[in-house]
Amino acid sequence: MNIMWRVILICIVVLYTEVEAGGSCSKLENKIADNLLDMLVTIKSGSTKPGGDSGKNRPAFTATLGTTKVTYIGPSAIVKFNNVVLNRGGGYEPTTGKFTAPKSGLYQFSFTIMSYSGGELNMAVVKNRSMIMSLYGPKIHGATETANPVLELKEGDTVFMQHLASNSQTMYGNHYSHFSGYYIGE
Repeated sequence: MNIMWRVILICIVVLYTEVEAGGSCSKLENKIADNLLDMLVTIKSGSTKPGGDSGKNRPAFTATLGTTKVTYIGPSAIVKFNNVVLNRGGGYEPTTGKFTAPKSGLYQFSFTIMSYSGGELNMAVVKNRSMIMSLYGPKIHGATETANPVLELKEGDTVFMQHLASNSQTMYGNHYSHFSGYYIGE
């Protein structure tokens, strides 16, 4: 089952990436994405009951870092992934860059950053005000780093990516850097 949910998650990410690259999304593509997300939630929760929780009420979101190629991140700034692809449950706020848990439970998150023009990147995954893990993008143009924490959250807890360096750094926008998460269960 572990491999199956990963395949479904990859399908969702690929589908949303393809939709974003094309600039439009048909109703059929939306339905397919919703069905894949529902299957993922069902597999992760272990629920196989017909008519059970289909995942429609489970928070899930995906956001990318805008359409500009280069994004300058100031010292200690919170990264604002401003292009919202999905925001089921309304937990992600693009103006602040923070996900706020609408309900308590276990959540899976994914953060990906891409360095720009040979500059390094120093980022942290933060829960409330505590650093959970860090990401380092080396001085290689187009280097990517990813973190996939599973976190226990209480309603109202926040999760976000924060710049660790004391100077400004640049990262790829143009949808190469992204932040997503979903509610697994209690």
